[in-house]
Amino acid sequence: MTAREWKQMFESREFEEKYTYAGNDLGAVYEKEKTTFKVWAPTAEKVMLHLYTAGSTGEAGEKELLQVEMKKREQGIYEKQVKGDLHGVYYTFSVTVDGETRETGDIYAKAAGVNGKRSMVVDLEKTNPKGWEEDTHVFHPLGKTWVWEVHIGDFSNDPASGVREEYRGKYLAFTENTTLNQDGVHPTCVNYLKELGITHVHLLPSFDYGSVDESKCDTFNWGYDPVNYNVPEGSYATDAFHGEVRIREFKEMVAALHKAGISVVMDVVYNHTHSLDSFFNATVPYYYYRTWEDGTYSDGSACGNDTASDRAMFRKYMMDSVLHWVQEYHVDGFRFDLMGLHDTQTMNEIRKALNELEDGEQIFLYGEPWSAGPSALKESESFATKEAMKKLAEGIAVFNDDTRDAVKGPYDKLEVPGFVNGKKGLEEKIKRGIQGLFDEKEKVQPVSPAQLLNYVSAHDNSTLWDKLVDSVKKDQDYETRHEDLLAMNKLAAAIVQFSAGIPFMQAGEEAGRTKQGEDNSYNLSKELNRLDWNRMYKFQDLISYYKGLHEVRNQFSGFYDLSEKARTRQHFYENLPEGIIAYEMEGIRGTDQWEKVVVIFHASQEPTEFVLGNTGYKRIVSPSGIDLQGVYLKREKAKLDESGAYVFVK
Repeated sequence: MTAREWKQMFESREFEEKYTYAGNDLGAVYEKEKTTFKVWAPTAEKVMLHLYTAGSTGEAGEKELLQVEMKKREQGIYEKQVKGDLHGVYYTFSVTVDGETRETGDIYAKAAGVNGKRSMVVDLEKTNPKGWEEDTHVFHPLGKTWVWEVHIGDFSNDPASGVREEYRGKYLAFTENTTLNQDGVHPTCVNYLKELGITHVHLLPSFDYGSVDESKCDTFNWGYDPVNYNVPEGSYATDAFHGEVRIREFKEMVAALHKAGISVVMDVVYNHTHSLDSFFNATVPYYYYRTWEDGTYSDGSACGNDTASDRAMFRKYMMDSVLHWVQEYHVDGFRFDLMGLHDTQTMNEIRKALNELEDGEQIFLYGEPWSAGPSALKESESFATKEAMKKLAEGIAVFNDDTRDAVKGPYDKLEVPGFVNGKKGLEEKIKRGIQGLFDEKEKVQPVSPAQLLNYVSAHDNSTLWDKLVDSVKKDQDYETRHEDLLAMNKLAAAIVQFSAGIPFMQAGEEAGRTKQGEDNSYNLSKELNRLDWNRMYKFQDLISYYKGLHEVRNQFSGFYDLSEKARTRQHFYENLPEGIIAYEMEGIRGTDQWEKVVVIFHASQEPTEFVLGNTGYKRIVSPSGIDLQGVYLKREKAKLDESGAYVFVK
């Protein structure tokens, strides 16, 4: 059959009704006395099961233990039971479609050998670390959430991280909670995070991906190239050759973060696979991917392919996978890469499935409401983009890239500034971000600020510091403007914390993280990408400022209120000079310690005075620092001597 004919068949009602399988037993279901193998392969003429002693060819003692034909059942299922305790045995399927046979791993595999080529039968109970039964989800109030996004390798690859050498860049780096940097004084890694006060660690992809050779681990990649969605990445494990090790060590990482009071968010990339030469295409060719009417693959991911979330069995696959990470690994939230490529029905059904778990409504779910290009979604479906906000279920949040670009300048025009670094005329855009809204040109708006993440940096594109540097280079040598750059950085952070929505940032933003001007470091060196733990403490004042901002946010309900009513509490001052934005909010009796709060964002380089309207205010935030005790003002005018954020309370 041609690709076009496959498409017509897969999108027919007849195919969906006949072959949609609702069971939760696909893959290898382990029992001590036997293992049941099931694969969904409705277009296959024959499926063979292979059992091996090792996870890859060439390993010592590697041999094939069994080759047996599987039995065809209803709804496209092939099944085979094998007696005996198969924990640690590796397996593949050989699937014959249209006369062509391909050997493939199991798309439902829960464990795998080195580089994920062969799947592994696993007794998951044997992978539980000591005390795992007592580990539970860690949830924080959404309004007081603060997300810190990090790559597992970046976290500890620096020798100054204080992590023992064999754990650097690994899951187990997170289990060392008393680490200090080279001066023997300043905390690093999880020890540092506890002091900073973040609530969520967002882990860049940590499922099994294809761009790093797990047998060597000598290269770097962010990991947005999935191979096995339900298996932890092996390059972060101390042993990638034995499939149970990466599972246990991932769980140890989660348990350590939970013990520190930190929630774990997993970055998931269901929108494309490492390549079209995937286990999905080897099992049911063309089914799991979107194609255009002429049969060519669509590429809205800009990674060579788009998966078909709108087809019943990939929608089910996504739901099953998310639930597996929640139930087996105690993951507390998910960030969906290029969520704008998925259909709204799939995202809503995932949210519904999570809600049905105990405390499942507290599992944090957010994503990128855009794609990298057009995709061949059926006309009857809608993409999960900003334009579809009102179709997305409550409990699905998105990134506010409009505010990001208004604050610091366009992500793709490095020399062009934003509000904090000198561009004029952006006040109205910033105001809308403060209200928890997209830019005014957007017709559809979030129902409430709970649907928005506010941020000015993420792994994509330049770090905040590098963007600020690039935007001032044209004026003069940026090294002479270090204090100006710090002021811009502080102001950007304050806008994020004091806007309606959920604060998010890239790891190290709070310490002027730099990648030496590289705006896309996804496959560059470990040395360039890693967190520089010595630099972190050269920016101690900036770190303290970030920490203080979040403490202020948590003190006043007007900042952490994510309800629809939150926007009605903000009252903007009018007729202000260019480069100044100010708003006030009334406190709630019995909830807030302050009767009124005034927030001022002063991006101008010119000193000025601001009329508060009456006396009795204390200044708790200024560019020079944060003091929750406050400094009383003797008059109703406040001096804004420096550019930056000011908060006055009474």
